[in-house]
Amino acid sequence: MNEDQNTILKIGWATRDVTPDRPVVLGAQFKMRISEGVQGPVTVTALAMSTGESADNSVVFVSSDDAGFRNGWFSDINFLSLCREAVRDRTSEIDVSKIILHATHTHTAPNMLTGRYGPAALPEGVMTAEEYEGLHVNGIADAVVEAWINRKPGGVSWGLGTAVVGHNRRVTYFAEDSSRRAGAIVNGFTKMYGDTNDPNFSHIEGYEDHYVDLLYTWDGDKNLTGVVVNLACPSQETEMAMVVSADFWHEIREEIRKRHGRDIQILAQVSSAGDQSPHRLWYKAAEERMLRLRGLTMREEIGRRVANAVDDVLPVAEASIQTDLPFKHVVKEIAIPRRMVTDEEAVAVRADLDKLEAEARAGKNTYRVAKRCERVLERYEFQNESPDIPMELHVVRLGDVAFATNRFELFLDYGIRMKARSPTIQTFIVQLTANDGWAGRYLPSERAAANKGYGGSVYDNEAGPGAGSVIVEETLKVLNDLWEN
Repeated sequence: MNEDQNTILKIGWATRDVTPDRPVVLGAQFKMRISEGVQGPVTVTALAMSTGESADNSVVFVSSDDAGFRNGWFSDINFLSLCREAVRDRTSEIDVSKIILHATHTHTAPNMLTGRYGPAALPEGVMTAEEYEGLHVNGIADAVVEAWINRKPGGVSWGLGTAVVGHNRRVTYFAEDSSRRAGAIVNGFTKMYGDTNDPNFSHIEGYEDHYVDLLYTWDGDKNLTGVVVNLACPSQETEMAMVVSADFWHEIREEIRKRHGRDIQILAQVSSAGDQSPHRLWYKAAEERMLRLRGLTMREEIGRRVANAVDDVLPVAEASIQTDLPFKHVVKEIAIPRRMVTDEEAVAVRADLDKLEAEARAGKNTYRVAKRCERVLERYEFQNESPDIPMELHVVRLGDVAFATNRFELFLDYGIRMKARSPTIQTFIVQLTANDGWAGRYLPSERAAANKGYGGSVYDNEAGPGAGSVIVEETLKVLNDLWEN
């Protein structure tokens, strides 16, 4: 085989429906929610790409309609290891270290953490976390293997679109609020989803990113086969709903397929968006009026906006398809510094835990928030012995664009730093990737940690701004090496 054949790109897609067939406990939020129906399917989509005959130079992106993969928080189960082992059981052809599993961060997907809301038995007929985990793992493994088998010579192209989807959700005030909610929120100058119709309202804390990074895939006859859509926003327009749903990604997929065919594959990626959401904090009345005039829900409107971005870029992408291009996947374990719990914070958390335990003795279910207190105090005890946290970093070069991953709900500031300093034309940041061992949570910006509020306090961060800077620099180091070499 000659050199040219070894550099030809092969592409394969597959999707699996992982919607439960009976009620489940929905993931995320502080209170248990048992689903009351299905509003739309939750799915797993796999995109496999490689050059050459072996798996040495390959990547398999797996996008999952899930809140995230928080291993080790309520159990010792390592979800990524389960998925990789399930792939190994099916085939030896795939290098499982090159599988990148990432979540869309919907709050209406089934919960996979046993005991998250307490030890009480579930009502009869409700699917357990273990049962859904098995269904989900098998769906992921089947999609990965099928995508790998489906690989054929093809091409890719890319472009940059815009769509207003994500908004910074942290409202900042002139005066500090020193109140706290035991086990949940430590207030400061900033509140998540705070009231902007308040004389004390100063500004929205952070920036917003309305760019849409797009990668299109094509078969050998230059027919569109799929599109990677990368947005700086979690899938949480209807996050409090009592139904199973992929949230707005369902409407995005439906709208794109309505325009381009039912067989088009869509891989959803969430860029750095720890402080973002689709919820409007100002101009809400004007937004609602436009929805009424169009006869759309906000999820449908988001689907329309994103599909418009895909269509706007498509003609120029179609004119710049590449089949033979630089391709390299680097996997590197890096050390992330912990956010150290101070003595003062530990005292306050112990007081919170005492309060929650007293409420529990009085009959209130405080299990979920009490576990958060216990987790902080555990960190306080061993943090000096283990000051660093491992993170599996993936960086993929594909022609003039790159993909870079992290395990956190990474605040937008860090993603913008990486994109601004990257040697690439476009850098697709992918957050909430499953990792071995410790599970990522919010990683706040410097200003968010100073302003506190939900997402910026000791309860929410096992890694702080120093860790964000390490991720930025380590990612840029790999990117620069790939481009220089």
